Amino acid sequence: MKILAQLYRSVCGGLFPTSSPTVRYAFPLVFAVAALLTAAAVTSETSSFVHLESSVQSVKAGETFSIDVFVTAHVPINAVDIAISFPVEQIEVLGIDTGESVITLWTEEPYVKNDTVLLSGGTFRKGFLGEHRIATINVKASETGAAQFKVDSTTLLAGDGSGSKVKVTKTGDEEKQVFVLSDTEPASQTKEEGSALKSVLSVAIATDIDGDGNVTLADISRFMAAWNSKSALYDFSGDGAMTFRDFGIILAESFLR
Repeated sequence: MKILAQLYRSVCGGLFPTSSPTVRYAFPLVFAVAALLTAAAVTSETSSFVHLESSVQSVKAGETFSIDVFVTAHVPINAVDIAISFPVEQIEVLGIDTGESVITLWTEEPYVKNDTVLLSGGTFRKGFLGEHRIATINVKASETGAAQFKVDSTTLLAGDGSGSKVKVTKTGDEEKQVFVLSDTEPASQTKEEGSALKSVLSVAIATDIDGDGNVTLADISRFMAAWNSKSALYDFSGDGAMTFRDFGIILAESFLR
């Protein structure tokens, strides 16, 4: 217990004054949510799910970015059918890249129908296990606002020779929100640039993972799930990695609101 306390103070001490009530209440929560961290790790080994990742958190109108679609399988999966919706008034799909996809045979080449990207295909033999990329959707931002990408439907089939359906678990990462800013607003940097989100607004947006306008235990749970499964990078401190410092930042945001 003393070692963990020293670790917390050394990593997050610079974020909050020691006399702050935030620390007094946040520190016990570290241990309370530790059990959830363990549960999240177990989930990735006992369930199958789809999640989306974005190359950016915010962009300026007219800029391009990408949305990656991943499937994590806890049993061999050899066929997928996924529909992902997007706001056509804000987003233009430029193309769908399948060069790094685990899917080797498409029932139809991935395409866009109205406001939905459709991905349907499979792999030979028994299929795949673990986390694999299905496709990368390359898009262009047009209108300002919060652009929401969402997995509307998913069918996963087991490679068991009988086409059995695999239960799809909801993790909260089936949705990804990217903020489209005007030319006069600062856009957040990409992961590749590894820059800090320095403005208060950007940090607030980043820690509100589910986009409901508040940083709550739901956001912390998603952060912890990503920590264990490495399905997303919630880098609030801008150091290019997801560390205990980022955990301290999202804890602070949840208590200050």
